[in-house]
Amino acid sequence: MKLAPLFLLCLAALPAPAAVNFRTQLWPLLAKNCVDCHRAPHKDPSGKLVEPKGRLRLDGAALILKGGSEGDAVVAGDPDKSSLYQRILLPPDHEDVMPPKGKGKMFSFDDSELLKQWIIEGASFGDWKGLDDGPPAALKKPAPKAADPLSAGATAAPEAAKEAVRQLGALVTPVMADSPLLRVEWISGASQITDLQIDLLAPLAGSLAELDLSDTKITDAALASIAKLPRLTWLNLNNTAVSDAGVAHLKTLTNLSYLNLHSTNVSDAALTSLAPLRKLRQVYLWKTRVTPSQAATFAKSIPDLKVTID
Repeated sequence: MKLAPLFLLCLAALPAPAAVNFRTQLWPLLAKNCVDCHRAPHKDPSGKLVEPKGRLRLDGAALILKGGSEGDAVVAGDPDKSSLYQRILLPPDHEDVMPPKGKGKMFSFDDSELLKQWIIEGASFGDWKGLDDGPPAALKKPAPKAADPLSAGATAAPEAAKEAVRQLGALVTPVMADSPLLRVEWISGASQITDLQIDLLAPLAGSLAELDLSDTKITDAALASIAKLPRLTWLNLNNTAVSDAGVAHLKTLTNLSYLNLHSTNVSDAALTSLAPLRKLRQVYLWKTRVTPSQAATFAKSIPDLKVTID
C-alpha cells in the first residue's frame, strides 16, 4: 500500500498518447482502399462517367465532413454516428461493407481502432486538406439552419409507390438524413428501364429531388414525364437516347442545378432550352454534338455555371 502513491506518480509522469495524425496514419489507408470509389466524377477507360459511390467523396477534408447521400460520414467525437467507421465494421459479405469485396483491403482491427480513435479525438485533419473544396466544415462558423424551400410542402411518397420502383431494381433513399426529399437511382436492371417504367415515378413527384437514369433505355418521351417533377434538382441522363427534343421538356425544372447529358444525342439546340434554368451549376456534355464555342457561351450566361464538354 505504501507504494501506491509512487505508482500513481509514475503513471502521471508518463507522456499522453500522441493524437492520431490523419495525413500519415489514416490518409494512406483511405487512399489505398476507399478513394477509388469515392472521388470526383471521372471517366473510366471506356469513356463512361463514374460518379462517387453514394455521393460520398473521401479525397478532401471538406468533402469527408460534407458526407454523402446517406448523411454524415464522420461525426466528430461520435464513432457510433459516423457511417464511415460503422461500415468498415460490417461483415465482409454485407451489402454495405466498406470497402466492398474486390474494391480494397478490409480494415484490420488496429486500422479500425485508429479510425475510431481519430473520430473520438475530434476528427482533426491537421494541415491536410486533400482536394481543397473550401475549409473543412468543422472549421466553418456555424450558420443558422435555413429552412429548405424544396422540403417545405414536400409530400410523403406512398410506400407502395416507392416499393414499385424498388421492384424495378432502383434504390429509393432520402437525399440526406431526416429529409423528406428522395433520390432514385438504378443499381441493377437499368438496361430494362424504358419510357413505360418512368410513369411509375409520378406518385413520387411531391418529394423526388434527385434522379439517376444513366444507362437506361429511355427516349425523349420519358422527359415529358420527368418535366412534371417540380422538386428535381439533380438529373443524370448519361448514356441514354435522349436528344434536343427531349431536353426541350426540361425547361420547366426551375430547381435543377445538376444535369448530366454525357453520351447523348444533344446538340447546341439543347442549350437554348436550358437557358431559362437559372439555378443550373453543373452540366456535363462529354460525347455530345454540342460545340465548344456554344458550351462556353452557355457557361457564361448563368452565374456560377460550370459546363464540362471534354
